[in-house]
Amino acid sequence: MITCDSTKRRSSKLPPPLGEGRGGGVAGTQFTPTPALPQRGREITRVLYASLRLCAILLICNPAAADWPFARGGAESTGATDVALPNEPEVVWTYEAGETSLEATPVIAAGVAYFGDFDGTMHAVRVVDGSLVWKQSFDGSGFVSPAAVAGDALFAPDMNGVVHCLALKDGVERWTFDSESEMYGGPLVHKLVSGDSMVLLPTEGGTLYALDAATGKELWSFAIDAPLRCTPTVVGGHALLAGCDAKLHTLDVETGQETGAVELGDPTGNTAAVVGGVAYFGTEGGSFEAVDANDPAKPVVKWSYRDRRSSQGIRTAAAVTKDAVVYANQGKLVVALRPENGDVLWQWRTRSRVDAAPLSIKDGRILAATTRGRLLLIDPVKGNPVWNYEVGGSFIGAPAAADGVVLLPNTDGRLYAIGGKED
Repeated sequence: MITCDSTKRRSSKLPPPLGEGRGGGVAGTQFTPTPALPQRGREITRVLYASLRLCAILLICNPAAADWPFARGGAESTGATDVALPNEPEVVWTYEAGETSLEATPVIAAGVAYFGDFDGTMHAVRVVDGSLVWKQSFDGSGFVSPAAVAGDALFAPDMNGVVHCLALKDGVERWTFDSESEMYGGPLVHKLVSGDSMVLLPTEGGTLYALDAATGKELWSFAIDAPLRCTPTVVGGHALLAGCDAKLHTLDVETGQETGAVELGDPTGNTAAVVGGVAYFGTEGGSFEAVDANDPAKPVVKWSYRDRRSSQGIRTAAAVTKDAVVYANQGKLVVALRPENGDVLWQWRTRSRVDAAPLSIKDGRILAATTRGRLLLIDPVKGNPVWNYEVGGSFIGAPAAADGVVLLPNTDGRLYAIGGKED
């Protein structure tokens, strides 16, 4: 597995560092009022214009509940969904990508899931039945990072650091941007005050690029002296980046200027999940941090938890709700903490590692997928499995959820849809 100290390119059997946290897309509606309108008419027009513009922003920045546009759901990267799973698991459908490995978390928009494979093909399949909408192959590299969806475009980074902007409807390439650095974190799309959208792109070289979503032109960049392996999290006009330099950085997302930073005890490649202005993420040293970022100029560690029995690193993003923060470490331990103070709610030790970031589903149940192809649905109160289901292969990419199912990519080249009738 890639760590913050790793320098070699990963093999198809090595999981990418998840944190995958991980919208925007179309410019705001433009309308010019007719000069001949009376004053009251012009006022009504201005109100209508403002309302339409607000609706456009809300639709882009707060996608429909049935969508999963970024690696960890929405821009706050909580890894939580209202999708329910039954007490008896059911594989609703399976999509076979061929003799390849699926390691990238799917993203979902308007009933279609988008994901890449290790051999360089992007796939688009219908969530309802797994049928193929389109697929496009690209020479030179594979896909292990999640893509991002915004408007009518898909933004897919390959392992060599080239971002491909594709049309959602048919996968036709619109533009590319070469970061000249390997890439393991996922992109995130943000709506600017101007109405335009930008793509935020973290790289192994330690640079975060902001690109114009329409053209791929670089708007600004921010760099640290260590890899960036997280998906950026954007809250209140600020981007949060947890870096391998052992710091959580806050940036003004409009300009790329750093507004603050807080020192951590250890490096991290995790995506920060944000609830109530508090960022939750783990570190390579095994500590789990809660950083209050409500004042982006002065982020401060609210609490820090370290399990005394297991100092293994935390290399996946957490699933966070108002009731629990759940993460998995490299010691085969799934841990639930109280968001307000870091007290332990429960722990469950699995038989194999959980390299795919956990998912919080309806009623707070936790879905954990292991590297030996086993799924566990964990009760949020008792902390023990409701069911334990063997699929096979290995789960590395984090699950995504929409339209009543949970989608899980597997190294056996299959995408599994888990669902069934709610009990």
